[in-house]
Amino acid sequence: NYKVNITVPSDHLVASTGNLLNAKEVLSAKEFERFEQAKSSFDKPVVVVTKEEAVQKEKTKAATKKTWRFQADNVRDFAFASSRKFIWDVQAVKLAANTVLAMSFYPKEGLPVWQEESTKAVKNALEVYSKYTFDYPYPVAISVNTSNIGMEFPMISFNGGRPTKEGTMSENAKSGMITTIVHEVGHNWFPMIVSSDERQWMWMDEGLNTFLHTRTQMERYPQFHATRP
Repeated sequence: NYKVNITVPSDHLVASTGNLLNAKEVLSAKEFERFEQAKSSFDKPVVVVTKEEAVQKEKTKAATKKTWRFQADNVRDFAFASSRKFIWDVQAVKLAANTVLAMSFYPKEGLPVWQEESTKAVKNALEVYSKYTFDYPYPVAISVNTSNIGMEFPMISFNGGRPTKEGTMSENAKSGMITTIVHEVGHNWFPMIVSSDERQWMWMDEGLNTFLHTRTQMERYPQFHATRP
């Protein structure tokens, strides 16, 4: 169980494993209102921090700091990301046992595809994996945009995929981006929640997860799904 305080420049957003305990302290009044609205937005994401607001933050650097407080129970690791460049959107996902907040954090370099596809991919992973295994037990599931990698931690994953400078992305690249997000979110089940030894029993980690991300592709992204031998 983790209780973590992360002190960063006051113009930063922090994406982290765990529940944000002091949202009202670290968010502006407008951001906090949008964040609260997102908790009951089941049909589409709510943009908590917009592109315009993120771009404005890039123009200066804050001289003051804020401390973000998170709590994460029953997890085997903890990770976070911090940036003034982040755009942030959030959508509520209703599962049988609980409601999860699916979130994405991305710089303007990820637009438009990240705003269109990332939180949708998190939602699809949560719903399909929960249907075929067991309900996701954590309060949040986060996708953070990186330039070219995919890496998972409890409740948060770092996923590659960016369009060209013109904002375009081939269908093949988009498929790879979506698959990476689904796959890295899926690692919450295997190995994070079941807590298998991923170094000794790799089939329980990559094997089961690849099977389930392929299942998610088949059900939610038939245009990208290819039959695998």
